[in-house]
Amino acid sequence: MHFRIVSPSACVDVENIQLAQTHLERLGHTVSLGEHVFSQYRYLAGTVEQRLADLKQAALDPDVDAIWCGRGGTGAAMLLPFLDEWMLSKPIIGYSDTTALLNYVAMHGGQSLHAPVFQEIAVKNLDASPISYDAMKTISLLNADQTKPSHYPLSALNESTQDLALGDIHILGGNLTVLCTLQGTASHVQLQQPSVLLLEDVGEPYYRIERSLVQLLQSIDTSNLKALVLGDFYQCPQKNVPQSIAEIVKEHLDPLKIPLFQCNWFGHGAVNRPFWIGKKGKIIDSQLVIY
Repeated sequence: MHFRIVSPSACVDVENIQLAQTHLERLGHTVSLGEHVFSQYRYLAGTVEQRLADLKQAALDPDVDAIWCGRGGTGAAMLLPFLDEWMLSKPIIGYSDTTALLNYVAMHGGQSLHAPVFQEIAVKNLDASPISYDAMKTISLLNADQTKPSHYPLSALNESTQDLALGDIHILGGNLTVLCTLQGTASHVQLQQPSVLLLEDVGEPYYRIERSLVQLLQSIDTSNLKALVLGDFYQCPQKNVPQSIAEIVKEHLDPLKIPLFQCNWFGHGAVNRPFWIGKKGKIIDSQLVIY
């Protein structure tokens, strides 16, 4: 496959990008870098114009199979007002701040992969391999028969999950804080069809997590929120809060009778298994099936 590496968010670690490029090329893939991938403008990977130019060029290049974002951080939302149908031409890969782009694509009829950013794949969660298991799974999903479903285990957290069988639900989600910063903008998350939200976060204290959750729930059509899945809330300081994040979220979902699940396979921590955003899925027998 031909991967184009772009940096729509914060400035990247040059050595980690180059290392990942070397390892992927040794595996037989083509890896090309956006013109401004190593640019720096304040804490950003270049100006809006530079980051947008790389993204658009990657999307329109017929030789590129997928766009892989170099890093999260901050800044991707600055590009949203300038996106158009060209953004839907091929899969985009990333997470964290890339959540802004992933959900734009998903809500406009495209598909994107919530998966490790490129600068992580040769230095994080390696298991004695040149690139991470999650990166290998990302490539596998891109190469796979797109009619073959992927199965993800879930743990039920409230009574609304009992005897639950949900079908044909839209997959959305990503970083909770990033999603909340979009609410009130033209690119806010909208649940226009029965949907499931998969949420994760990093480094946010519990009161901020709860505040973001409340904002999100009050700004979407919760009648179309058929389930919520909590991923890894990595290094989110609990301090003196007696309840867990799962217990806090349950307090808000139980009155709405929204099923709540938890899992340990995506987020900023030890595991970040890739999954499609924008595809359809179902929840049955404590499994999320994306097809």
